[in-house]
Amino acid sequence: MPKLDIRITALQPPGSQGGIRAHVSMTIDDCFGVRGIKIVEGGKNGLFVAMPSRKTENTYKDICYPVTAEFRQQINEEVLQAYHQAVAMVQTVPGQGQEVPETGQTAPQAHDQQIAGA
Repeated sequence: MPKLDIRITALQPPGSQGGIRAHVSMTIDDCFGVRGIKIVEGGKNGLFVAMPSRKTENTYKDICYPVTAEFRQQINEEVLQAYHQAVAMVQTVPGQGQEVPETGQTAPQAHDQQIAGA
């Protein structure tokens, strides 16, 4: 399984308005970066991971996506785990608002807000 470095770059706590709960960036095996991943609340199963996409006339098309079911499952599990860790950290640290406290598991980058890694 490829190594994933997950960064939560913006966080909306559960229960807030709108369906997007977080924006995510991911690095795969320290050699390929993906921005524009979203954690969305909705559908039958609650939270789901939406890969970067663009809108066409009638639908959205993924820009990049996992090719195998196993890799999709790995991405979903690790992204949602990072999200839940970030939510827990914000809830336990009073006065943090919507910023995501740094976990120390990934290195911060200049273009990101504070981060949480998986």
